[in-house]
Amino acid sequence: MADTQEQFVKLEKEFQQELALQKRFYESEIEFLKSKFEYEKEKLKIEYENKLIEEKKAIEAFYNVKSVEDLEKQKDYYLSELESQKDWYEKEILRRQKETEIWHVNNLEKQISDLKKCYEEMLKAQQDRFNVQEEALSFHILEQKKYYEEQLKPYKKLIKLGNKIQKKLHLNTKSKEENKKGESTTTSDITNKRQIKNERPKVSIILPVYNVGKYLRQSLDSLINQTLKDIEIICVNDGSTDDSYDILEEYKQKDARIKVIHKGNKGTGAARNDGLRLATGECIGFVDPDDWVKPNMFERLYGLIKEKNLDIAMCMPDGYDEKNGVNAPFPYFVDANFENIIDDRVFNWRDLSPFSYPMCVWNKLYTKELFDKNNIDFTEGLDFEDHKVIFGTLLTAERMFFIREKLYVYRFNREGSVLTDNNRRLIDHIKIFDIVENLMKETNTYNVLRNDFITYKIHNILYYYSMIKDKYKSEYYEKMVQSIKETNLTQEEYKVLLDKYPELGSIKIEQF
Repeated sequence: MADTQEQFVKLEKEFQQELALQKRFYESEIEFLKSKFEYEKEKLKIEYENKLIEEKKAIEAFYNVKSVEDLEKQKDYYLSELESQKDWYEKEILRRQKETEIWHVNNLEKQISDLKKCYEEMLKAQQDRFNVQEEALSFHILEQKKYYEEQLKPYKKLIKLGNKIQKKLHLNTKSKEENKKGESTTTSDITNKRQIKNERPKVSIILPVYNVGKYLRQSLDSLINQTLKDIEIICVNDGSTDDSYDILEEYKQKDARIKVIHKGNKGTGAARNDGLRLATGECIGFVDPDDWVKPNMFERLYGLIKEKNLDIAMCMPDGYDEKNGVNAPFPYFVDANFENIIDDRVFNWRDLSPFSYPMCVWNKLYTKELFDKNNIDFTEGLDFEDHKVIFGTLLTAERMFFIREKLYVYRFNREGSVLTDNNRRLIDHIKIFDIVENLMKETNTYNVLRNDFITYKIHNILYYYSMIKDKYKSEYYEKMVQSIKETNLTQEEYKVLLDKYPELGSIKIEQF
């Protein structure tokens, strides 16, 4: 036991000696490091001071400054130069602003002059046409009159006698109601009564017409036979070169509710805007002249607007395949694409993103106030011009309602259609997205709907790139890449879109 205790004391002593040794080692190490740090510190200080001196000399040499006084002189010189430049730029800005204003005034005057000349030529052409028709008609009427006068001579006595009998019967008959219960009023009567009372029609239907003589009668027949009679039909003939002119004039004579404008070709957007400016109805509807509508379409939608105090009432579209001659839904407007749309209550863009269901301008009835209040109109000079109105109305309407009744018939696979020809006009689709994006920013909806908009944009851009003819692909590709770049996608957004649209990976975008 004593040995064990002695061994323990010995080990304890050795441990304390080792500990003291280690302590002295680390203390000396610390002292060494401190002295090394001070040396390095002093060395760095000297190097820094030398560097400052060198930089100061370099600056002085560059600016040729020898003293503080020289520096102040240099400063005064540059300030005077700056003031001189400022004065020059202010004068230059004013000069260029004035030149710009003068150019715009001159350009506006030229446009007004050109427009006036265009309308004068149009009116003269119409007047010449009407004069020829009037002369032919007058001659025809004169000949007919002579013929009937000869035919009536033997029967004049009988006619006089018949007139006396009719007069006597009329005097002896009690006055009756002009129209029996259930008897329909003529469209002319409706128009005349409305004009006398200075009332607005319930609905203005705008029909832009360009070389669609083959389909125009069917479209017009579907409008004049609407169950809602108190309507006006504004037809804008956008410089047609086929028989559309004659058909419109024929129907104008047939139905007093039809108004016809003949003008030079400016495109569908401009034609629809002309119609909007002339429309006097409480509500606005749009029909394409190669399509047609079901008899109760406008009565049904107008009734909904009045019943539910709506800004927009919309229905499902039906389809007709012109190429195969069968009723069939256009792929974009199949029932499945309308599954998510709300159809049991009033809604707006906050309840349902306008990018989540098929877009079209003609399956809807709008209040005229919605257009006037928000200064909404169509894009001019581009195809896909209706997107500005579609999203302009959907982003500002507070009360909308949807029904699943198929009341509008859309004709597709038609020769000459932009979606059938797949020509260069598809490139316009890319430009339209800039217009839609600006609309979203103006209506303060961009931040909320950005993801939906980007998905909609990428989907459509890639789809039309696959559809456009090969000879236009390189031009389309260039504009497509630029448009995607300007969207400023984040890495996360790009990854999500790439998962959804793998073909996006083949598009060379620098930041990705």
